[in-house]
Amino acid sequence: MAQVSVIIVSYNAADELELALRSIGALPEVAADSTLAEVIVSDNGSADDSVARAKAAYPGVRVIENSANLGFAKACNIGARAATAPLLFFFNPDARAKSGLLANALAYFNAHADVAMTGCKLLDEEGRLAESCGEFDTWWQSFLRSSALGDLPLFAKQANGYALRQWDYSTERDVDLVVGAAMFIRADVFKRLGGFDERYFLYHEEIDFAHRLRDAGLRVVYLPQCVVVHGSEKGGSKRTWGAAGVLGWRQRSRRLYWIKRHGYFWYYSLCAALAARYVVAVAIVAVVVLAVRRAVATP
Repeated sequence: MAQVSVIIVSYNAADELELALRSIGALPEVAADSTLAEVIVSDNGSADDSVARAKAAYPGVRVIENSANLGFAKACNIGARAATAPLLFFFNPDARAKSGLLANALAYFNAHADVAMTGCKLLDEEGRLAESCGEFDTWWQSFLRSSALGDLPLFAKQANGYALRQWDYSTERDVDLVVGAAMFIRADVFKRLGGFDERYFLYHEEIDFAHRLRDAGLRVVYLPQCVVVHGSEKGGSKRTWGAAGVLGWRQRSRRLYWIKRHGYFWYYSLCAALAARYVVAVAIVAVVVLAVRRAVATP
């Protein structure tokens, strides 16, 4: 039986999918042991030649052809139900595996029975560190991020993930959440928690799942020894949906997550605060304009 099930959700991403599959096939641990990994592509009704090219790129791949674009969370769950290995690896089609990825993850999970989920060190296509993990929002952090005030020096240290951004990502670390582009989850835990919440069509499903792990007393860990190159700004979801579409799905999923996790009062009080900042800004501008006019009119 395979030791890890690699699950890739794809939607009209034939070029990226082919490269992702070839990167898995090129891993030394996979080349040395063809039974180490099973690879499953959960295809969301692609209209391009994704299916044919996936089969050519990775002989032995199992392609599940979904009838339509079911969303990322649901397609992941479909792939997970078909998996047979004790460890699941959810891998984006716009990602590329680096040497030792699967071997290092397996060694870590075998040595740490209390860890349920791990994430990888993500690099951009230029080899620079990319966001690889994060922390759960508080109300104040959500306000800072949504209002862009968190970018100001006055509030930077209070913003979500500030401490993580000061860290060099070179050591293993318990974290709140990992980025869903490349994440390992124990299959028994994934099944026990019911998989990803399928109401998340795109984005935030991994954050929601990580929070459920926290509630269950299970660990989420960042692993620097598992390295993945993660796509370009023009690829992945942005290529499929466009920048506006991606923003829309992200906002919808964030709203769902906030209400599910914190409740309606938390969410609507945040909305009210975000709206109030515009009122305050307009009032300040009005006062300044009025003061200037009075100063000019004074002889």
